[in-house]
Amino acid sequence: MLLLLSNVLLFGQTKNKTPLETKSVFEVQVNSKKYTVEEGNELEIDGELKNPKITIKILDKKKFNAGNLQFQYPSNFSFEVEKSEGYSSWTLDGNDYVVMIFDLDEITGIESFTDGMISSFGEENCRTKKIKTKLGDKTLSGIQLFVELVGQKLTIDLYEYSTSENNSKYIVFQDILEEDGTSTIEGVNAFKMISETIQYN
Repeated sequence: MLLLLSNVLLFGQTKNKTPLETKSVFEVQVNSKKYTVEEGNELEIDGELKNPKITIKILDKKKFNAGNLQFQYPSNFSFEVEKSEGYSSWTLDGNDYVVMIFDLDEITGIESFTDGMISSFGEENCRTKKIKTKLGDKTLSGIQLFVELVGQKLTIDLYEYSTSENNSKYIVFQDILEEDGTSTIEGVNAFKMISETIQYN
């Protein structure tokens, strides 16, 4: 029984045994009992099962894990990763909402990091303000960048969630705003899911 479920849930696992940075999440129902299992994990069931009825359903959420940071996010978001010496970035991209994580082997500071984005959009198209938010069990301080470009309005909320002597880690939330300037439903729901499940390691 355990071997069968392991094989089914391992379908996306690569052969090099490196941990997946994003995993699908499944609901496995064995007879009347339901279990939640991440892709690549084993499901252990106590007791003897005789002729069990098993149903496996993929859930509408995935698990992101970059080692020092993990959380659940909507499964319809695409996933991209970019890595080079001293630099790693991960992008989770929905229809209107984007989550980006940056891990830099240097101390940049949130202001310098934001200035780089302002340069790409053009200073005349940007406004900034200091912000705070509760994300999991941490209250993070950051900068919100409001951009209006070719009639399109968006906000980019930048937070430094970890820093050390020679490393900076940022999490960034970008939302393409509705016509009335409010946050998108996708953005509200995604941020809520991330905030409720985020863990800092």
